[in-house]
Amino acid sequence: MKLTYLGTAAAEGMPAVFCNCAYCKEARKLGGKNIRTRSQAMVNDDLLIDFPADTYFHFLTNGIEGDLIKNLLITHPHGDHLYPAEFEMRHSPFAHEMREGTLGVYCGAGAIRKIEQVPNVKHIDVHKISPYQPTVVGEYTVTALPARHMDDPAEEPFIYVICGKDATLLYAHDTGYFYDEVFQYIEKEGIRFDCVSYDCTNVNISYSDKGGHMGISNIGRVHDRLMKMGAIDENTVEIVNHFSHNGNPLQHVVEELVKDYGFLVAYDGMQTEISGKK
Repeated sequence: MKLTYLGTAAAEGMPAVFCNCAYCKEARKLGGKNIRTRSQAMVNDDLLIDFPADTYFHFLTNGIEGDLIKNLLITHPHGDHLYPAEFEMRHSPFAHEMREGTLGVYCGAGAIRKIEQVPNVKHIDVHKISPYQPTVVGEYTVTALPARHMDDPAEEPFIYVICGKDATLLYAHDTGYFYDEVFQYIEKEGIRFDCVSYDCTNVNISYSDKGGHMGISNIGRVHDRLMKMGAIDENTVEIVNHFSHNGNPLQHVVEELVKDYGFLVAYDGMQTEISGKK
């Protein structure tokens, strides 16, 4: 399984779109891995995760042929993860000779309501995915788990367990410290992760475990609990991702902060090969 991070920032980007703080000025100066667009990822070459307004730019910079993508998972309906107006570009006269005639979109109720507000959407097939119910999505089995992120649970924000032929990924964005019921489900089902991608929006800023995002200290507690349950081990690839400029997510800074955990630090364009064969 190949995981590609197309964008690794929170809603405001890094450097933030209108910000002149010291962190953003340093990111502009350093460039490279310190320039972060809005969060999006891809599994192999056929499963896209989230759909921000930066999607078009991500396709261009990563050589992605958008018409070949078969399926899309939406984590939640916030604007930096779902920009449904772009779906209007998936039919004539804006698109011709698409090799995948229909894009499968899998998401919770809140994202569906947002997509339904867009007129003239064609050639997408929207599926409501239910929590704790494994769903076949192309060549993957996907299980949505409730994310601790939005005030209204009816919006159904999700993190995703993605099982491929050769590996299992936990994609955990955007979320705070996992709900107890999520830990219990993982343990009850005996799921073992070959890779975990953690929300690290707050980086080194202290944050409550009941909040809607995580920082390194919160991630450390999730890591410890997953390790105790046997859901991860020393062979699991663990990656921090989804950074706000407020936490100073310069690449070298975050790498230094997480080095004792052995976490990788995502950056735009980063690819990771995940194997379940240890």
